Amino acid sequence: MPVQFFSTLVLVLFVPTTTYPSTPIKTDTMKKLLPVVFLLTLYCSLLEAQNQIQMPLPAQSTTFSGNVRGYYFVAPSCFTITGLEVPSDASTGLQNIALLRFDSIPPLYSATTDSFDVLFLTQNDPTTGIIPVNIEVAPGDIIGILGNRADNNSYAPSPASSNINGLPVTLSRIGMQFPLSSTAPTQVWTENAGSISRVYIYYDTTTTINVVANWQGGFTYSFSNGASSAATSIWDYGDGSPLDTAYNPTHVFPGPGTYDICSYITGLCTSDTVCTQIIICPAPALADYNYTINYPSVSFSDASQNTTTWQWDFGDGNTSTLQNPSHTYATFGLYSVCLSVQDTCGGINTECKNISVCPGNVPVNLGADITACGSTVISLPGYTTYTWSTGGSAASITATNSGNYSVVVTDANGCSGTDTINVTINPLPPANLGNNITQCGGSVTLTPSGGSSAYTYNWSTGNGNPSITVTQSGNYSVVVTDNLNCSSSASVTVTINPVPLVFLGNDITICQGFVSLSAPSGTGYTYSWNTGSTLASILVSSSGTYTVVITNSFNCSNSDTIQVTMLPVVSYVEQDTAACIFDAPFALSPGNPAGGTYSGPGVTGNIFDPQAAGLGNKNIIYAYTDTAGCVGRDTSVINVSTCTGLAEQNATYISIFPNPGAGIFHFRTEDIADEIRITDVQGRVMKALVPTSRQFDMDLRTFSDGHYLVQVRRGDQFSTHPLVIRH
Repeated sequence: MPVQFFSTLVLVLFVPTTTYPSTPIKTDTMKKLLPVVFLLTLYCSLLEAQNQIQMPLPAQSTTFSGNVRGYYFVAPSCFTITGLEVPSDASTGLQNIALLRFDSIPPLYSATTDSFDVLFLTQNDPTTGIIPVNIEVAPGDIIGILGNRADNNSYAPSPASSNINGLPVTLSRIGMQFPLSSTAPTQVWTENAGSISRVYIYYDTTTTINVVANWQGGFTYSFSNGASSAATSIWDYGDGSPLDTAYNPTHVFPGPGTYDICSYITGLCTSDTVCTQIIICPAPALADYNYTINYPSVSFSDASQNTTTWQWDFGDGNTSTLQNPSHTYATFGLYSVCLSVQDTCGGINTECKNISVCPGNVPVNLGADITACGSTVISLPGYTTYTWSTGGSAASITATNSGNYSVVVTDANGCSGTDTINVTINPLPPANLGNNITQCGGSVTLTPSGGSSAYTYNWSTGNGNPSITVTQSGNYSVVVTDNLNCSSSASVTVTINPVPLVFLGNDITICQGFVSLSAPSGTGYTYSWNTGSTLASILVSSSGTYTVVITNSFNCSNSDTIQVTMLPVVSYVEQDTAACIFDAPFALSPGNPAGGTYSGPGVTGNIFDPQAAGLGNKNIIYAYTDTAGCVGRDTSVINVSTCTGLAEQNATYISIFPNPGAGIFHFRTEDIADEIRITDVQGRVMKALVPTSRQFDMDLRTFSDGHYLVQVRRGDQFSTHPLVIRH
């Protein structure tokens, strides 16, 4: 209601000095005081005068029983939520609704959040239509709502589009893994897909605020004003205590008395002052009662405290002022019975209870006993609540084990009944074909795991054997049936990729020359020859075994090998691969087969003359012609160097003689070197020693003819000198 009217409301509450109840005085309890307190009548009539504009929801698509679901949205503007209602499409049972304000967007399942304020919560509410509320919402507030009737959710696809005051909003799915009828909101999550649970939100574009005081026991009260948490609320408790800026605060008063409570609200959506008054009485009335049902009569027994008068409302239009009345109901059903009591201070307290007036247990029939394979669904639609022996609370459960299953149900009138059914579950035969198979060529044998000769098999190929062998790609399935006529099935996808065909031809024997070897081509083919080539074709000029591996786009490979023989097969390995320019001519090493001819720089017959050849690497060719006229060749290299300046170099620090020499060398240094190393021309250390004098001999007769280097180390400095061995 508008704030300028609410400031006239006087709210009278009472607190005992000795015994205090642990539960707050509820808003719906205060509404039972309408015939008694005129000012409260004014308050409620003003609330009812608020607009109730319905935020549009999509039509119901499916239903879901059990844990609660809902939706969230981001508020596009200022508005006041004036009413909440779960539509009766999925159920006409008791309403369960929770309204939340999140600190941030809820996380995706399986993550959850408890970072939210519960703005409103009602569980097992018998209200058949709109439940009035007064909750201010500010732009940007993340509002979530969970709700169903008797744990039956009315589903619609998500995300869904709606609007508030003509501004678009998107409704996204939220839920929690608990029934709202018995669990307060906790561990809330969201999902990008799935369904929302349909709960109507009614709103007014005019912001309304009011002060609600709830007794928490003793001299303690909690307060709320319906303002958004984004607004600033300053509270003056009228008892001289400092001003309080807490949102929905709790305050302890110093003792009994009359207190004027004011809330000063400043925010984006509203700025106003709202005041009310509470009277804390030393001996307040506290309503309570017990009852005994003897259908169709109910006997009521007063259990109230500090009471002077009694006002009973039996929920069917009848009333009584007796302390302990009895009442006969015309029909069975669920009735809300309220007792309002008054204390010596004139304060009134009301206690309401939902009473199921039933003739006895309602008939329940789960049907005949069941024998099933693997599992079976036990279903009993048409009731409001369910309590199964398994702990389930939905209209249906799935039984996977043999045994007795029982259920206690409650209908819309709160009347209960029970039934039990025996279920025999026969196990399903195993039919696992394993993971999908992908391979290159060949065949695949499929066999269900755990097979037995007592089973029958029906393959998708029409085969009835326990195993099948397939050579084609495809999806293969089997149905396995045991002697109890229980069946199970399995399927597997088999992919047999083609293998490339490879044929290099027959082995080749030819005169020495060049031969082209070609592998077959294909889309996506890659090639790998043992020569290192990755081309489809290679050109070879020597005898040998040549292999190619071809891989196609399916990563399937195949290979082939060809033997190439080039006649004659000639081998020539020169032993003297190094010579000095001033060396005397020497005979070349023999080639194989014998009887061939040598050619190259400085070659005459089988004699090599270094001086005639000149400096540098010299290719010496040995050629042999067989009886068929085929010519084979092999080549060695002789390096001719100057081998000069040895004496000059030796004179600078070290002298080595004879050099060239046949193997015994005499070394003389100016001082004792730290280390002497003999290396080949590639730098590999062939021999090393640590001299103990300036003159010493070194035996290198086991070394092959050729050029070597002498490295002399003095500290971290090296000098290098040539050494030639010629046996």
